[in-house]
Amino acid sequence: MSELERGGVVVGADETAAGIAAARWALAEGALRGLPVTVVRAWADPVTHGYGRGVPVTSGPEGVRRAAEDAARSVLQQAGGPPDGVSAEALAVQGLPAHVLSEASRTAELVVVGARAASALSRGVLGSVSSSVLHHASCPVVTVPEPAAASGSPGRVLVGVDHSPASLQALSWAADEAQRRSTVLVPVVVREPLRAGAGTAGALDLPRLEASEQAALIAAARRVAPSVRVEPEVLSGHAAQGLLDLATPDDLLVLGARGRGGFSSLLLGSTSTAVAQHARCPVVVLRPSRGGAA
Repeated sequence: MSELERGGVVVGADETAAGIAAARWALAEGALRGLPVTVVRAWADPVTHGYGRGVPVTSGPEGVRRAAEDAARSVLQQAGGPPDGVSAEALAVQGLPAHVLSEASRTAELVVVGARAASALSRGVLGSVSSSVLHHASCPVVTVPEPAAASGSPGRVLVGVDHSPASLQALSWAADEAQRRSTVLVPVVVREPLRAGAGTAGALDLPRLEASEQAALIAAARRVAPSVRVEPEVLSGHAAQGLLDLATPDDLLVLGARGRGGFSSLLLGSTSTAVAQHARCPVVVLRPSRGGAA
């Protein structure tokens, strides 16, 4: 895939509100990191894969390629174009969308996709392409929802932590990102609530345990980014719901690819998809192979 070998930030070109928001987020992140941004629209030979929506039945492969290129340029333009100092281009790449973006992730620093709204009653829904990329990419994947009303508070970087190696790697990535954005890092531990009648509640000093947990989170974050401001949260309940309730539209939520305890289901399977689908803010899911690179 020679068109995408320059790496940087790769975003799937999608002319929905979430797709435009994803491109806008990718351009801003490219500016923060000093990385090139590539807006990619996949296209397939209509003879082999059928005629997609909006493709005239008289179009041959070259016509479909040109239409895909036009769509990628349109997304880049609607996202506001590249900020000063950011190299950005729009590309049409032959192949199925999930495969094109997954292949691009081999050399990219980040792959960004949109999570579109399904209806007024739903915050968002991951399509098959976004879900496939989320679970198969080789680099961190960012899902961006449709724009929501701003919370009115400065955006933070939240990260789910359960002290597994993958979540500590996510903490490192998130701390670096918070430092880059000059914002607050919020490491979040979600403990399962004690069961009634377990016979342990009286023996546990919960405030002391919480204070100890908070101190450990601060120390771990400052080992990576000494100057970052850290505001840890120790919650009780379901891991996914705790993170979703805590995050605002202005935040960035970071998850490791694998975890243990309360985050094991969150980070491995359907729950990770649900978090990316329902979060009101962009969600970063790091992969185990290359997730530590910032």
